[in-house]
Amino acid sequence: MPAVSPEDDINQSNLNWLYLDMNSYFASVEQQDDVRLRNRPLIVVPVKSDYTSAIAASYEAKALGIKTGTSVKEARALCPAIQIREARPDRYVQVHNRILEEVDRTLPIEKVCSIDEVACRLTMGQRHEAAARALGYRIQQNIMANLGECLRSSIGIAPSRMLAKTAADIVKPLGLTVLRQDDLPGKLLDLKLNDLPGVGASMNLRLNKAGVFTVAELYQLPAPRLRQIWGGIGGDNFWYSLHGIDPAETDTIRGSISHSHVLASDLRPIEAARGVARRLVAKCGSRLRRMGYKCGGLHLSIRADRGDGRAQAEAHFDVTADSFRMIEVMDGLWRHCASKLNSPRVKKVSITCTRVIPADLPPDLFGWTPEVAEDARHMRVLKALDGLNQKFGKDAVTIGPRTKVHGFVGAKVAFNRIPENAEFWE
Repeated sequence: MPAVSPEDDINQSNLNWLYLDMNSYFASVEQQDDVRLRNRPLIVVPVKSDYTSAIAASYEAKALGIKTGTSVKEARALCPAIQIREARPDRYVQVHNRILEEVDRTLPIEKVCSIDEVACRLTMGQRHEAAARALGYRIQQNIMANLGECLRSSIGIAPSRMLAKTAADIVKPLGLTVLRQDDLPGKLLDLKLNDLPGVGASMNLRLNKAGVFTVAELYQLPAPRLRQIWGGIGGDNFWYSLHGIDPAETDTIRGSISHSHVLASDLRPIEAARGVARRLVAKCGSRLRRMGYKCGGLHLSIRADRGDGRAQAEAHFDVTADSFRMIEVMDGLWRHCASKLNSPRVKKVSITCTRVIPADLPPDLFGWTPEVAEDARHMRVLKALDGLNQKFGKDAVTIGPRTKVHGFVGAKVAFNRIPENAEFWE
């Protein structure tokens, strides 16, 4: 075996991150749970409707040109035998937690990046390429052996977390790609600009306007030029990440809590849609109380069933986690939005709690605390209501008439947020 030079040893030992990306995650869970769906084109949709779009597609569907965002009608046109399954967020979170356990058995998880992506920091001897590859293969095999053969994953290994995420996307499904510092830009040159994390459609256009059309051109730009294009420190951070150096992490402060819902056909008449909005506000209130926050603002947005009509309104008030008060505010916002929408049917309802602050802030110089404006009687009732719903199931007790909505209204799995188990009983 040839000796490894000190330079080669350094180049092979700076692989700081292993990034795991589950392949077609929602669709893979459905195929694992139902053997009839395996090796068949499949899409997962948010609601049972011909007017919605896929939020996930199996690799068999992708081979036919069906992908995330493809409408149900288009998917059926491309493949009449397409299998369609309604999303089961609680199941995806359950499997997600099992995946975390499997990964953690081999390598501690540094950051859960999304429902289907995690990042692990490599240390000491793990940073050598052979050792990092072995860890990656072991994680892939353990997940399939212990959770199911359909739950395949791709892994990226690289000096920076962004490059590791990029590497995980290069070979799918069941790929493992290493980007070494001494090989950069290397495999990156085969990618398009929008294959890089952080380069979406608008940033791609901004780069094009700056005369940058390829990854090679982007890689050659100095950090100050990227700062100009990005319009701030984000450009510097991107430059460092692209060149294999992790920028300093910054803590983020929660500023809002939101829930939205695409309505099934029978819930789209405007008065039925109002019931969904009330349910979303109640859910926001429950979530605020569980997380130890209060909000001082509420934003409502509704979208018409046809065309691009939409209306929105916002109100500010003394901070609260009182669902009764929040619903009262929402009713006023709803009347305003309904009068502006000019449509008898609503397709989507979105609620955002703004001006969010911790509920346990200490008194200020004048003795004010977030609890000052709360109605103690309301809060006692809501505490009891939360306890009953947690013990006996979601909507065991509701505020007002029970709204017939999708079982997981509001508890959606977003790219950057994974619902906690408690959200499925709120």
